[in-house]
Amino acid sequence: MTILIRGLALLNVAEVVSSLGGDPDTLLRTHGVDPAAAGDYDTFLPYSSVAAVIGDAAQVLHCPDFGMRLARRQGIQMLGPIAVIIRNAETVAAAIEGVSQYLHHLAPSDSTALIREPDAAIFTYSTNVRRLTHREQMVEKGLGIAMDAFRLMLGESFVPLRVTLQHQRVSPMEAYREMFRCPVEFQREVNSVHLPPNSLNQPIRGRDSAALALAEHYLVRVRPDLAVPDHVREMTQRLLAVNQADLVTVARAMSVHPRVLQRRLAESGMSFEEILDDVRREMAWDLSATGMQVSQIATMLGYSETSSYTRACRRWYGETPRQLRARRHTAPPTPGPAPSQGQTG
Repeated sequence: MTILIRGLALLNVAEVVSSLGGDPDTLLRTHGVDPAAAGDYDTFLPYSSVAAVIGDAAQVLHCPDFGMRLARRQGIQMLGPIAVIIRNAETVAAAIEGVSQYLHHLAPSDSTALIREPDAAIFTYSTNVRRLTHREQMVEKGLGIAMDAFRLMLGESFVPLRVTLQHQRVSPMEAYREMFRCPVEFQREVNSVHLPPNSLNQPIRGRDSAALALAEHYLVRVRPDLAVPDHVREMTQRLLAVNQADLVTVARAMSVHPRVLQRRLAESGMSFEEILDDVRREMAWDLSATGMQVSQIATMLGYSETSSYTRACRRWYGETPRQLRARRHTAPPTPGPAPSQGQTG
């Protein structure tokens, strides 16, 4: 199945490419994108093509922070009707929850969440397209858009407590300082922005409750493009970050009974256990490239014992976790994990 994203994801890409001396039309057409579709809300494009345009621009134009530059140029305007939710929600917390609820209308495979802790409110962002090239550019663009939203709601002087990214640093540190104005940590468990807890209750000034109601009325009528297995996969990947990716918890997060969820997955020819195993397999592939300790990887995959991860790794890749880590940590970047034995893709 081709994963899609609205053309708004490439809003203003032509202006940024041109400002760097590039040819936007050639760049877009090289990756199968009609220049007229870039920035069009009503057009859906392959997610991989959008990521390829942004990643290729970063490489060809020698601009490793291209994703963040594009985010500054786009702002929350690229969120379409979801931007109305941000501008008109009652509080910052309500705005974040609204984005999490409706983001799939813009990008079915992207997700955000709000995790409340005593000393911080953690906004997380993930893009769950499998085997995505240039994922880091899409993530940095996504968190850049989030920063524009937070500064709109909390004031231009807002500074997060810290920002974490799952990938290695790809841009000069100065680019991260300019975007986030706070400590940025790499190769962490999640992509996140940490806010002071009291910021969640901050009211949004100048909100229009009528505009909010109209936006919500429109968005609830839009049929989500995300199939049940893809939704389960996205939720499982998100909950693994907090070690809660079991059937009951995932079903609760999706507001369905576990048996109902099992039945819907069966109708699609899949099971929760198969999806969880596949999510773990791909996470193991990505985490092994970071050089992280095997015991840490096992914990992040939700295994209570390292031996369980060792057995799974042998089944997936025909090698031990340490062998996989050695191979991945020294190998050049690749689009995604090789199929496990017996897989076809």
